[in-house]
This record gives sequence, C-alpha cells and structure tokens, in this order.
Amino acid sequence: MVLDRPSVVIDSGHRIILWYIPGALSPWVQNDMYMATIAMGDLLKRSITNKESSNWRTRGSNFRPPDGPELTPGCINIAPCWFQQGYENPDEGFKPMVSASLKGDRSLSMIMDIQRPALLASVALRVMHPQLYWASVRTHVELGRWSAEQGLHDMHRLLKHWASVYTGAAIMCNRQSPKHRDPKCPPEAFDILTSIGSYRHAVMQLTNLGIELIYNPGIMVSYSSRLVRHGICVDQGDRVVWAWFLQDSMHNYAGTPRPDYAVYNPVDLDAYQLAKYNQADFAMYGNL
Repeated sequence: MVLDRPSVVIDSGHRIILWYIPGALSPWVQNDMYMATIAMGDLLKRSITNKESSNWRTRGSNFRPPDGPELTPGCINIAPCWFQQGYENPDEGFKPMVSASLKGDRSLSMIMDIQRPALLASVALRVMHPQLYWASVRTHVELGRWSAEQGLHDMHRLLKHWASVYTGAAIMCNRQSPKHRDPKCPPEAFDILTSIGSYRHAVMQLTNLGIELIYNPGIMVSYSSRLVRHGICVDQGDRVVWAWFLQDSMHNYAGTPRPDYAVYNPVDLDAYQLAKYNQADFAMYGNL
C-alpha cells in the first residue's frame, strides 16, 4: 500500500501506529531548518567515520556529497540533557549530560536557531499523543529542577531555552538510511521526522506494516521507531532530515510514569473509509 495523502494508520485495537502529513512544513520552518543545518556544517563534517566497522549512522559510505557548496553531509545528535549510548544505567553511576554537539561556544545560538521547528514538533505531539506530550513536559521540568540542584549551570541554561518536549533531535544531511528500528524509543512514543531539500520522488518503506510513503520535501511523519521498521534511499538531490526523539531512559530517570498508547476513538472513524489490510490486521483512516 502506498500513501500519498494525510493519513493515520491504526491497528485492530484502534491504537495509532503512524501519522503521515505531507506538506506539513511551511516555507519559514523549512528555511529555519536549512539555515540551521548549514551553520552546523563543522559538527556534521566531524561526525562521519570511514571505518566499515563503525555504526552505520555515521559511516562515510552511507553519505552522498551535496549538490551545492552550502550543505555538509553528516549526522549529529542535539540534546541539552540525555544519556549517551551505552551509559544509561544510573545504578552504574551514569548521569545525564549535555550532548557533545552542545559543548561549544555556539551551543546556545544553535538551540535558538532551531526553536521554531522545535515548537512545531511539540505542537504536533500535543495533537498526536496528548498524554505523552504532558509526560514529556513533566520530564523536562524535573530535569530542569535536577540540573539546578546539581549545579549543572550549562545544562540548566540550555534546558531553559530548549523549545521542544522531545529529548533531542538527530540532524541528518544526505544520509542513506537502511531499514532499521530505533530501540531507545519507548514503544508507546512517537518520534517525529521532518524532511526538506531539493530531492524529488522519494519513498519511505515501512516494511513490517507493508506500507510505502511518498516522502517529498516538507513532510512530517510520526511513529514509534522502536516498533516500525523504516528506511529510505535518495539518489539525487539534497535531503536534510530532523528526527525528534524521546529517550525512555530520560523519562525513567525523571520518574515520569509511562503513558499508554495513543488510541483513536472508534466513534470518530467513518466506517466507509476504514480499510483493513495485511496479515497484521492494520487499518488505515485516510482523511484527517
């Protein structure tokens, strides 16, 4: 099944699996993303590794050169307070820290540059999953209080200006993404992907759902990246993706109760537009 219009995908229990919103990003938001990504060029350049044994997310062979001189291929994570991969167990003495990308002189200006896209992702989550939105707000407040009590002044300052309820954002430029899942995302949560650029006619594959998405610039897609296996390959044109993510470990550290899955009210579903498909008994409601 190929989706090319605003859609919500639900399962047989009316749990929401996917939000698909083509054309969600205004020209102003796309410009903010483009200019901020250009400004991150040095960080993006340093993120790429050339060892075949390295993580595929930053392996040089998975990146394409840009069409023009402004953009720099790479992949970085921006988070004012998070656990680094492999250092997430507080019982072993690990504590949240500022991501490496925000440990420089431009840290505050970087956060200010991404505020409008950050707010858009937060507003979208407020609509898509209200319980998760408020749980994330509570986590943010608790982390701000904790960082102040611990005397972590840089972290506290960055958290004050962080405009998103998400833990962080992965900034990717001209990266090919093989089919994968993201195990750090809570299964009930929605990551939000936004994509811009000069590329055309891209398709995102959601293999375990049996769905393909027309993935044109300006799109917003949201799903649990822990549950949905996804991948995309773009051969021509520049593509910049900002993926807003939640870390389960951060909600646990802040003592935030985990919300349930977002559920679509069956009363709101038009029976004539409900189409069941696939052996997994998923359903697609096509009109938002």
